[in-house]
Amino acid sequence: MKWLAVLAGLVAAFFGIGLWNATRPPMVVEVALAMQGLAPGTSIRIAHLTDTHVGNPDMRRARLEAIVAQVNALKPDLIVLTGDYHGGKLLDWPRTRLEEGLEPFARLQAPLGVIAILGNHDESYWTRKLLAGQGSPKLLVNSHVDIGPLVIAGVDSAVRRPDLYKAVAGIAPGRPVLLLLHEPVQLLWQKAPRPMLALAGHTHGGQIILPFIGNIGDVITGKEPCPRGLCTLNGQRVFVSSGVGTSWVPIRYGVPPEIALITLTPPAENPAR
Repeated sequence: MKWLAVLAGLVAAFFGIGLWNATRPPMVVEVALAMQGLAPGTSIRIAHLTDTHVGNPDMRRARLEAIVAQVNALKPDLIVLTGDYHGGKLLDWPRTRLEEGLEPFARLQAPLGVIAILGNHDESYWTRKLLAGQGSPKLLVNSHVDIGPLVIAGVDSAVRRPDLYKAVAGIAPGRPVLLLLHEPVQLLWQKAPRPMLALAGHTHGGQIILPFIGNIGDVITGKEPCPRGLCTLNGQRVFVSSGVGTSWVPIRYGVPPEIALITLTPPAENPAR
């Protein structure tokens, strides 16, 4: 029976350390990216927040509110959210209300606006209704909005009907387009109809990456074509953030929570990336 006690202790330690990893304040990952079509001299700082997954025990409302304050303190020009605000938790007890995962976003502030899309865990009808009622962020569902220096396009994951063509329909040729999508693999489902820079989440960067074993998600759900960072999929550049929350189990190993702070500049001013 002693070995059972040792095993139970090891399991408890594994989950305890993993929960501590998952609930640390998000690190800020700064990235500079060139964007075709931006006017000379333009520089846009974007705070990219994704996969908040509100729910017990790792993403209670108080923690989400602290993350919102952290994003605001970065003073970005634009804030974008790429989905999965609620749901996906096996241990969410007592059950967290959808409002707890959305209401804190109303306090996000940026001169060029706060723009969001839906992820695969998001309930489509009520999430849209609640966001519309609180007024912010602006939700894009296979649509776009012109914010001046660039156009933001967003595709839908909540009902698994992402439509790149519908999202960018009517945008003038030559205009710089920032595409928001939840799942990077969507770029393999549809060929992008025009050059764009994409931001995505969904992967959690793997969430659990163990020594000698690697990414646990690769074993369970298959290898992601772009788990984290800057990639090219189907000829389209996409930056994938590992996000701040967790899905299914509330632990992280090897992939800390992160907020991406992305600076966009014209290609001539940022030739390397």
